[in-house]
Amino acid sequence: MAALEDGALSHSEPSNCTGGSVYFSAHPVDSLLYQNPDLFHDIYVYKCVTTVVFTTGDRGVGGNFSESLERGLEAAYAHMASVPANETPWAETSLQFSRNSVMLRFLRDVPSIQIVYLRLPDGGSDGTGHESSGGDSLKKLYNNDVKSIDTTDGSTFYTLDSLKDLIAAVLKQRAPLNIRVLDFKRSIPEDDEFDGDHADHAISARLVADVVEQNKIEGEVLGYAGSFMRKLDPTLNDTIPDFAIKSDAFFQYAKHDKHMCQTYDGCINGHPETTSEDAPDDVRYVATWLEREYYVS
Repeated sequence: MAALEDGALSHSEPSNCTGGSVYFSAHPVDSLLYQNPDLFHDIYVYKCVTTVVFTTGDRGVGGNFSESLERGLEAAYAHMASVPANETPWAETSLQFSRNSVMLRFLRDVPSIQIVYLRLPDGGSDGTGHESSGGDSLKKLYNNDVKSIDTTDGSTFYTLDSLKDLIAAVLKQRAPLNIRVLDFKRSIPEDDEFDGDHADHAISARLVADVVEQNKIEGEVLGYAGSFMRKLDPTLNDTIPDFAIKSDAFFQYAKHDKHMCQTYDGCINGHPETTSEDAPDDVRYVATWLEREYYVS
């Protein structure tokens, strides 16, 4: 088992690269919808790319659905890295930090591309949590409504301090030039408030911004617009190569996500999930996200 001690990652198989970019996303799909094509540009030039995924993003479904979403994210990353699809393009190791063990998976052919899964429960759009995970959420942890939350795989639990310590450890070891988060300036939704950004987006981004400030970590923090982005003009279209790259990568992921539309035309023309008033924003507005990427200013 690899060890994470005194703020340093220590493992033999994945690359120990530094610099590059660390992406923090609330759910597996987020880096594909909101932080791409920047993500592709980093992968294309073989930067050190580490993505930390806070929650399962399972929308309360539970079971093995979250594992399917992880495989979808990995399929999208492998596609952007031009790694041929096969049964085992990814390998994995465990990172141990104090009592917290986390999963790290890396692309065998490009070991500088790594994904860290924290496997915290999806908190729902307003952050009140889902029944499948006992109503736990990042929002409740951040607001001190709960003292700790368990991971969905039962491997460990996090307090607010231990979660921040883990974030700091990753950043200190990776020493990224760019720290890429979601929208850390948008307000945190109140309970039963569904017209703002997803609570997991807001909280995950704030956690990282807090850690950077409290630990005086170097690196440029870049925030990406989430749900609010649908109110802004498109920045990508089918005449721009970046649009094709972003779309193709997303639909590699979508094969593993039963809630998602499977083609761009299908997203526009009304996949059953995307037209439901109860659908979460990441499902309902896929076509909108594929046509946009905005920084938070």
